[in-house]
Amino acid sequence: MAVTTPPARGPGPRPSGVHLVLNRALVYGGLAVVTGGIYSGLTWLVTTLAGSQDAVAGLVAALAAGAVFHPARLRLQRVVDRLLRIERDPYRVADRLSRTLQEAVDPAEGLVTAAALVRQALRADGVAVEVHGGHTGVVLDGELGDRPVETPLVWHGEPVGRLLSSGPGTSPDLLDAMARHLAELAHAVRLTADVRRSRERILTTREEERRRLRRDLHDGLGPTLASLAMTVDEARLRLERDPEAVEGLLIRVRDQMGAAIVDVRDLVYGLRPPALDDLGLVGSLRALADAPGPRVDIAVVGPLGDVPAAVEVAAYRIAQEALTNVRRHAQATTALVRVELLRAEPVQAETTQAEPVQAETDRTGVEQAGPAPARGGTGGAEGGAAGRRAAGGGELRLSVADDGIGLPERVRGGVGLASMRERAAEAGGSCTVGPRPGGGTEVIVHLPLGTEKP
Repeated sequence: MAVTTPPARGPGPRPSGVHLVLNRALVYGGLAVVTGGIYSGLTWLVTTLAGSQDAVAGLVAALAAGAVFHPARLRLQRVVDRLLRIERDPYRVADRLSRTLQEAVDPAEGLVTAAALVRQALRADGVAVEVHGGHTGVVLDGELGDRPVETPLVWHGEPVGRLLSSGPGTSPDLLDAMARHLAELAHAVRLTADVRRSRERILTTREEERRRLRRDLHDGLGPTLASLAMTVDEARLRLERDPEAVEGLLIRVRDQMGAAIVDVRDLVYGLRPPALDDLGLVGSLRALADAPGPRVDIAVVGPLGDVPAAVEVAAYRIAQEALTNVRRHAQATTALVRVELLRAEPVQAETTQAEPVQAETDRTGVEQAGPAPARGGTGGAEGGAAGRRAAGGGELRLSVADDGIGLPERVRGGVGLASMRERAAEAGGSCTVGPRPGGGTEVIVHLPLGTEKP
């Protein structure tokens, strides 16, 4: 969907054929005056000094006028261009564009100003800058013709948009210089839009979580506690008049307390899966693998160390949603969940990476592609606090592959796929869903670990 910004008022007059004629007339008219003046002046001077040698005077004057012709034309061209606000030097235009963008309040406003400045520099009838991203945005200055010239905007090898211009022919060097600077600006606009959408998504998620907590407390735990208080009061009043009825009331109080405990536990479980605290990330994934359905193997490549809490929750929820899709839709017989910690500094390890789904596993259905995690105590899959260490950068890579029927030709993004991508984005990572080589589907997640924990 294209969003068109109203045409911005350019910093100079609109270029046309009249401007070109006026430019040339001023340059060559001034050049004729300068060279004519130099020729006439030198002819008179040589004639005066050398007597009546007109041939020598004309030759000296012609040589002098020819020597100053080109420098004078260049200087006059710069003066006329400055007068008519025309810039031909791509480096000067790029510098002017950079200084103009530094004064902009935000990249979006800078893009509007840049479009007007590029239109003036290119002497075009119209200029449009398209920014590709979640929603394609178009900034237009002037009027584009039927067949505008298209220049791709590439930032570090990644296409981020395109520059459209129409009008008289422009210098390729100038067009390339403009495209490089506009690519930086288009990338900044995309980042700003991504940050804004991410902030809105985080705020929406937080408000929805607050609303859920309020609803659960108001409709669930609140009435349970109120009923519990009323039952206790009733038992206190009947204690003297009808002691035999108190026993039934106390049984009811006990049942209501059990219901309140369940409500509190549900609230806590909704905030963070308890399996992560009890079993760790790998142990929680093993628990997910034990559910009925296709066989699910867990592959852990090397020790994971101390993974940040937000990354743990995101990895667990994404794996949970991916395995749910495998059991419901994939028609698979086996699936493989692979977890690997990719550190910022390479770690030498003698490991052999097996093919997904066909990897050799131990008796528990867990492939030990690295040092086996210790098990004990609380069942911690990471060997407890003694075996943990700070991640110190890098990322956690999670993949869920199955041997099912694969993705349909036209994939419609449902709630589950959107939920996985949003959870990865909230943690600053990425989630891709695609076909697995050899058949089936594969979900690949990259979650950055951030800075080292103290």
